[in-house]
Amino acid sequence: MQATAFSLRRLALLPVALFFLWTAPASAQETAISHFNAGVRKFRAGDLPGSIAEFDRAIAMNPEYWKAYTSRGVAKQNSGDLPGALSDQSRAIELNPKNAAAYSNRGTVYRDLKNLEAALADYSTALSLDPSDWYTYSNRGVVEVDKGQLTAAIADFTKAIELKPNFAEAWYNRGVAKRRAGDVADGDADKAHAAQLDPRYRN
Repeated sequence: MQATAFSLRRLALLPVALFFLWTAPASAQETAISHFNAGVRKFRAGDLPGSIAEFDRAIAMNPEYWKAYTSRGVAKQNSGDLPGALSDQSRAIELNPKNAAAYSNRGTVYRDLKNLEAALADYSTALSLDPSDWYTYSNRGVVEVDKGQLTAAIADFTKAIELKPNFAEAWYNRGVAKRRAGDVADGDADKAHAAQLDPRYRN
């Protein structure tokens, strides 16, 4: 059996989650925070147009609200608007250059746009700002596999697993990377463990 017989699984290769709801003053009515919170709720409910509209209102009231930009970027990416998502994540980074989530999110947009070098650069910046981000290690590993950088990919999937041992996607994708590197037995063992953690990873 060829080591390349299995494809990477990207079930969890999505932008970093939206930020938590902010607590607004009890007297707040139409505020940027209230619209931001409404946008998060609508996103979680699957109402992407509604969430984008709420983030639009939050940004209109506070044009430097970087969390609204990065969250709107996530919603736009999930809606298929990659240029809009890229613009929003870049604006969030301009407003807050220490914002690891926006770098990670923009890296995922770049991956979807097939700009793998830019994706790797943003993932690496995100990890320099937040070395505990298991999700970004896994996402960077996927791009490294796409580029044929199997040793680096295996190291990143391993780091993601160290930080989050029950993350099935990292186990599965490390298995794929190991198989492509010629280590079929260990690769199959990783894939089997992924299937134990999450039945979606059964072949």
